[in-house]
Amino acid sequence: MAETFWRFTNDTGQPYLIGLFHGDKDGHLVVHCNSRVVLVDFNVQQSKAYSFFIEEELCELKLDREDTGFKYSCQINVDADTPKNRWRKSTEQTEKTYTQRAWWIAGGTFVFLIILSILLRNVFFPKI
Repeated sequence: MAETFWRFTNDTGQPYLIGLFHGDKDGHLVVHCNSRVVLVDFNVQQSKAYSFFIEEELCELKLDREDTGFKYSCQINVDADTPKNRWRKSTEQTEKTYTQRAWWIAGGTFVFLIILSILLRNVFFPKI
């Protein structure tokens, strides 16, 4: 019997332990999160994908059949159209805008200081 675990921590630091049990012979699959069953499927003998939510995060569980058995993966889908991903993209855009503004301000300040230093040098140390 295959048994696999993944650890996921949300934005507030709440830990989640995602576990998977997959029978070698019968192919029965049980997925649980913090000891609560979130998914059951029977006779899973081929590659398959499942989706489920943990709070507002969309989790994607993939079972890939290989010659020696199954390979398992579990990832958060950050591309799907969910409220959390829309918020995430909005926040990223806002941060990008603030970063660009900061670079423009820093660059403008740098150019201003260079011009000011050249002017002050010419005022206090004129060429003879």
